[in-house]
Amino acid sequence: MHMLRKALLPSLAVFACACAFVVQSPGWAQTSYMALGKALWHGTAQIDEWHWESHDIAWSDGHYYSVKPPGLVLATFPLYAGLRAAGAQELSHDARIRAESGGASPWAARVPPIAYYGYSRRQAIAARTAIADDAPMTWALGLLGVLAPALVLLVLVARSADRVAPGTGTAAALALGTATLVLPFATLYFSHVLSALLAFAAFVIAWRERDGPPRHGRLALAGLLAGLAIVCEYPLAIAALVVGLYALARRGAGIAGLVRRGSTYGAGVAAGVAPLLVYQWWAFGSPLHMTYANAVAKTGMSGHDVLGLNDGGFFGITAPRLVDGLSLLVGGRGLLTLTPVLVMAAAGVVAMYREGHRAEARAIGALTLAYLVYNAGYWLPFGGGSPRPRFLIPILPFLAIGLGPAWRRWPAQTLALAVISATTMVTATMSYPMIGVNDAGVWLRRMLDGSLYQHSVLDLAGIAHGLPAILPFAVLVAIALGLGVATLGRRLALGAGRVPATVAVWAVCAIVLPRPLQLPSQEAIMLIVGAGAAGLLAVAAARLVAQRGASTQHAPAPLALEAQPAQRPG
Repeated sequence: MHMLRKALLPSLAVFACACAFVVQSPGWAQTSYMALGKALWHGTAQIDEWHWESHDIAWSDGHYYSVKPPGLVLATFPLYAGLRAAGAQELSHDARIRAESGGASPWAARVPPIAYYGYSRRQAIAARTAIADDAPMTWALGLLGVLAPALVLLVLVARSADRVAPGTGTAAALALGTATLVLPFATLYFSHVLSALLAFAAFVIAWRERDGPPRHGRLALAGLLAGLAIVCEYPLAIAALVVGLYALARRGAGIAGLVRRGSTYGAGVAAGVAPLLVYQWWAFGSPLHMTYANAVAKTGMSGHDVLGLNDGGFFGITAPRLVDGLSLLVGGRGLLTLTPVLVMAAAGVVAMYREGHRAEARAIGALTLAYLVYNAGYWLPFGGGSPRPRFLIPILPFLAIGLGPAWRRWPAQTLALAVISATTMVTATMSYPMIGVNDAGVWLRRMLDGSLYQHSVLDLAGIAHGLPAILPFAVLVAIALGLGVATLGRRLALGAGRVPATVAVWAVCAIVLPRPLQLPSQEAIMLIVGAGAAGLLAVAAARLVAQRGASTQHAPAPLALEAQPAQRPG
């Protein structure tokens, strides 16, 4: 076990290098966060001076505001202030100019659609120039506000998976990091990874408290973290509720104990949410004025021709729609279409339940179902031009615990689907991940015609551009995942005979289910076939290694991974 834990550190180090290597082109969400950071630097929440740089904006009482909750910006503002004081804005501009003059593609389109910028070509070019100048600065803030939380999240997942399936934690954590939506969003200045970390940490603490003697301090801490998650993303209130119910339902607590436990957890949540209420009071004059109120739906000459982007239902959430729910799972950008390793994670959660971790499995199932229902009722279920449904990121670390039992019970199938998932996510990240269409083939199309590769630190240094500049990212991700799954040893080859059928079923579903009466684009089919081939090759390599290892040992020692976890009441 000690050796397996030691293997986590080099795996995470390589993963960190891979994500830090990418310098993404900012989109509307990132520029909205940056606009808020600039405003806070000037002592206000109003982004009037920078509102043309983003379209994730709101209009209230004659001023523009970011629609984003302030959690990510508040977490990274000390770094932002330090960089500004040190003249990093000028350095960011110079790095961008040096990269583009050396042959790098621009971080923002030089001639964007002027309809988004008051129909002013001059205003559009000025805004896009400012966005490009901010790209290196945005990357630096992401290292603290996104990548660092991602690393902590993977550590927590590794330890949690080890609790239910000893010895599988490193493989589970690296599968989450490299083969799910965590990978592209660990390189993007969004708040999803940070909020997911806070919610998952709350669950981990509540889990430990339930397994030991009652400790109300831990309950309060879990509530505090759950509340802070809401400061980053409003929908994390769902996770706070589910984790709270899980924390309350401690066997033998009694009515008085339940009330005390609920009060303690609730007080922690209230303390965590307090910064959000203070911010809203300071910015809008009311602690209950949410940042999404009066969101701009359509820009025009004024910058806010039409308001009310999220006014339908409860801030854009209405009754869930079955077609959207299915699309979230098996659509062209569906959760299971592009990252089928989550099928194994879900199966692993079922195995958790059967093996005695019933309360945890119920909580994970309830959380997953709640987010699917909420997301299916939101007017923009995929969150705009996202590589996959980004509002479902909070459920990913919870589901990843199930990868522990999956690696133990079905290692070869899990390996194949993990490699397939990593292939699609690497492809998305190497190209521009925030696509606005339902066909993932656009990533491969951009790469094949050389029209759009993401930038890297090699671009900033002027060393390389295009494919040579971003290709090391793919190599580093492959190494990180390889180091993670190598901890499972020869066990990886178990069940290899069933892998071809598993991959074939996934490929057929990925091609047929998104649009049953219409095949996806040629590039999408190429991506599916290529990812499937990569999964098959990975299992073939694992099988070859296992055979060679077995031939050198006459009586191999039993693997620690084969031990079953002790049964315990739910």
